Amino acid sequence: MVFVAVYDKKCTGCGSCVDACQNNILELKDGICFPARMKSCKYCLDCVAACDFDAIKVFP
Repeated sequence: MVFVAVYDKKCTGCGSCVDACQNNILELKDGICFPARMKSCKYCLDCVAACDFDAIKVFP
């Protein structure tokens, strides 16, 4: 399973990563990105590319 880490001190809650995620694993919760369905992650890294704040890391 892939692990998605969101660094809340860097996340601004802009939602770019949520919009970019092809598999809808990310949600905004209390103004911070949250990996709600990690089992669905296909390691495409679109969320990482969409984040201008370096707040998301994906580990295989």
